[in-house]
Amino acid sequence: MSVKRPRRPKDPPPLPSQTPAPSQTSDRAPNQTPARTPAKKPVPAAPMREVELKLHVAPGDLERIASLPAVLAAADGGPVTRRLRTVYFDTPDLRLFATGVALRVRREGDGFIQTVKTVNDGNAGDSAGVAVRREWEWAVAGETPNLSLLDSEGVAALVPADARGALRPIFSTDFRRTAILVRPDALTAIEVALDEGEILAGTRRTPISELELELKSGRVASLFALASLIQKTVPLRIGTDSKGEIGYRLATGRPPRPVLPEPLGLSPVTTVAEAFRHILRHGLRHLLANESCALADGDVEGLHQMRVALRRLRTALALFAPLVGSEDIGRLRGELRWFARRLGPARGWDVLLCNTLGPLAASGKAPEGADALLAQARDARRKPVERAFAAIADPRATAFLLGLGAWLEEGRWYADAPADIRALFDRPMSDLAGSWLTGRLRKARAAGKGLESQDAAGRERLRRQLRKLGYAANFFQGLYPPARAQAFNERLKPLLDALDAEHDAVVARKLLRGLGQDAPDHRAAIDAVLRGLERRGERRRKAMKGLWKAFRDTDAFW
Repeated sequence: MSVKRPRRPKDPPPLPSQTPAPSQTSDRAPNQTPARTPAKKPVPAAPMREVELKLHVAPGDLERIASLPAVLAAADGGPVTRRLRTVYFDTPDLRLFATGVALRVRREGDGFIQTVKTVNDGNAGDSAGVAVRREWEWAVAGETPNLSLLDSEGVAALVPADARGALRPIFSTDFRRTAILVRPDALTAIEVALDEGEILAGTRRTPISELELELKSGRVASLFALASLIQKTVPLRIGTDSKGEIGYRLATGRPPRPVLPEPLGLSPVTTVAEAFRHILRHGLRHLLANESCALADGDVEGLHQMRVALRRLRTALALFAPLVGSEDIGRLRGELRWFARRLGPARGWDVLLCNTLGPLAASGKAPEGADALLAQARDARRKPVERAFAAIADPRATAFLLGLGAWLEEGRWYADAPADIRALFDRPMSDLAGSWLTGRLRKARAAGKGLESQDAAGRERLRRQLRKLGYAANFFQGLYPPARAQAFNERLKPLLDALDAEHDAVVARKLLRGLGQDAPDHRAAIDAVLRGLERRGERRRKAMKGLWKAFRDTDAFW
């Protein structure tokens, strides 16, 4: 596992009390590639920081939001509706998208606005489902980008000079936006934007039906609080993909891809409070970033990564439970458990199909009836996958995630804590992490005693203890010398991989036996697969003794 240089996590810097509101625009798609506009020296554009929460809404529910009491009571003026058409530019090989940059032109009244925007800011893992982006805007003369403006300070490196001559239109968005500025309190301003329309890339198109809450001033917690109020009446689902990201997928035909957890940014100077907020933000971001992939059902890793994120969040809450109110922790962990249990059955079928039945049917050693068994397993997978999709779209899931975001960002877990607990929160995380990791390691070593004679239940207990230790070690490794943490992880990973394979084999045997009861004609193929699983399990268990010894004898890095 690669280890990045640790850095201290930071909250976004305070936003200015007033940020220019988005322009009222209506765009036309360009019919030509951009040309450099000669003439004057580029006018420097001060980058703005865009902080927004995006939520998916059923088209029939969009109009209801504008008339909700939670919106009307805090509205500062009436709604403004306009049609927006925006064109995104890139090179044929999509160099800008590959580096996380979007270049677009949008018509504003009789003029045009050119924007360079980062797809997400550098602290993506600290955003907890809220998109944090930098953007630069200029008024331009026409519907194609003014390339001379890209020489401005801070922008030149984002759009390399050797790519500018190859820029061309890639896709466009065309939607109607109804925007309302709301002020929940004297220090907070949020733009409520209701967007309905479509994204177009050649002959491909996909609908837009979403609510965007953009923070103009105030605290990020206000976004979650307002979304929670709206969600009590109108079903919502948090989304993390920008229109630009969706447009690029549409243009390329590539489905959403799974997202692995990003390296955390803890360092020796990180406080306990900062670490707690950073780790939970990181987990929420990881969970939400994989929703699109899971729902597309093209890559089973998306659903798996959602389950990984849920487990990491549960582990984090368990670690910090001594400092956070037990009532809050119990409620949050209960909701995480509910969510994970609804995703689990689909994951079991994915592992059976991808790791066992699929490769076997494609091999030259497949037993008679393997193809029919594979088809039966695919049919059996459908209902668990439908239940997983239903859980992701369930208002209970959205309510929980919005509530967790609001609770985390609002910070009552710190402000309302007794003085002695606040003092612990203010200490360096390195003061507590070592003892927490030692406790996890002690439990893992106890679970591994007599491994060679343990049954499946004993190996499963060890796997769970090692998994929790692995997550905790990943959380805190930035507090310690990277080389020592890497050596520890290199001994832990193969042992965990072997135990995970054991767990997957147990699940596979259970599912196969169920298939045998439903379809007796497939018994011969099922028995052959079960024998293969047992042979591989015997080899794995023989190797496990050495893997355990290597890990057990490894020095802790903390």
